[in-house]
Amino acid sequence: MPADRLRWLAPFLVLLALLLPPIGGGLAKEVAAGKDILGLAFLRNAVGAAILLALVRPSLAGLTGEQWRAALSLGAALAVMNASFYLAIARLPLGVAVAVEFLGPLSVAVLGSRRPLDFAWPVLALAGVLLLTPLAGVEHLDPVGLLFALVAGAGWAAYILTTARAGRLIPGLDGLALALAFSALLTAPVGLWSAPSFLTDSHTILLVLGVALFSTVLPYMLEFVALRQVPTAVFGILLSTEPAIAALVGFLLLGERLGLQAWTAIALVSAAALGSTLCRRSD
Repeated sequence: MPADRLRWLAPFLVLLALLLPPIGGGLAKEVAAGKDILGLAFLRNAVGAAILLALVRPSLAGLTGEQWRAALSLGAALAVMNASFYLAIARLPLGVAVAVEFLGPLSVAVLGSRRPLDFAWPVLALAGVLLLTPLAGVEHLDPVGLLFALVAGAGWAAYILTTARAGRLIPGLDGLALALAFSALLTAPVGLWSAPSFLTDSHTILLVLGVALFSTVLPYMLEFVALRQVPTAVFGILLSTEPAIAALVGFLLLGERLGLQAWTAIALVSAAALGSTLCRRSD
């Protein structure tokens, strides 16, 4: 594809990359109903790793100890992020879980900030998240689910930091493929025993494959291609729509209805992400 056409398409590829994970999360909630969702988290990592390893075929012989450690760190971040997020969406509406999880990347965004305004955005996002807690009079949201979403946010923050390091040390998609393999190994102790319950019939197996493709393989590959053409600031602006996208997918795919307070919380988190990105862009 010509470079000028790819640059024109890149923002749409990013939007597609942001739309696919909420769809994958919706499929995960549907297929995991009545089952241990950690088994699905393991299968997502394992299937995603198998697909990427087959496509990328990373060369292992020349990897240094530092490169292996970088891939392992990224894999550990992925394991925490994915497993905690699945435990969160098993207890919370999809849009709520993503909004709470968004505290992770917002915290990373203000690391090293000096201006007072930079610190206003995570405070705004935290205010939105607090609207979802029993402190604000919301009693129908599971507090354990909110805790898992916060842990997933910490995993997302670690994923951003470890991805940057692995990207510097390991060329191409090799680091991601190896990290997914490590993530599958790390989630195996908690998910392997229940994984067979998701492999009982062809329909469920297809849904599991859809979860792996929509949540892992396709988004990462689309981002890998698009981020070479899209400025980081533009990507951040597009990323700020993800909580709202997740809430919309939850409504359309799962019939999850949110009240005004929850939608206000999601709007505050999205506004915080957008404001943080625009401020960095103006630096």
